[in-house]
Amino acid sequence: MIFAAVTGIGFLGNLWAAYSTGVALLVALAIAIAAIYGQVTVNDMIMARYTADAWRGRVYAVRYFLLFISAGAAIGMISVLHESGGFALVLGVNAVIALLLFFATLALVAMIISVEGKHSAAQQPAE
Repeated sequence: MIFAAVTGIGFLGNLWAAYSTGVALLVALAIAIAAIYGQVTVNDMIMARYTADAWRGRVYAVRYFLLFISAGAAIGMISVLHESGGFALVLGVNAVIALLLFFATLALVAMIISVEGKHSAAQQPAE
């Protein structure tokens, strides 16, 4: 639930940034960046909690590989988008990506709640 809240705040910060200028833009971007740092911390906690010990190192390796690949692709995307429509387009596309991340996080929360519900029901003591 914390991860969903943090990604929701990130989306709102990015959306606000897409439609702001001046000091409001700086505040919106500060909120978006704070949410990104929160996502990293909460994501690591979720992966540590829900990944089997034997697979944790591999999962982190795949995560960091995908993170670095997407960071490299983001540089090219920012260049193309800025050339096409300036920072308004860059921030708008960023808000759309943040919205997709928020929806994916909501799906993840639903899966975790479902699994934990089944898991806790299976461990009920017999009477």
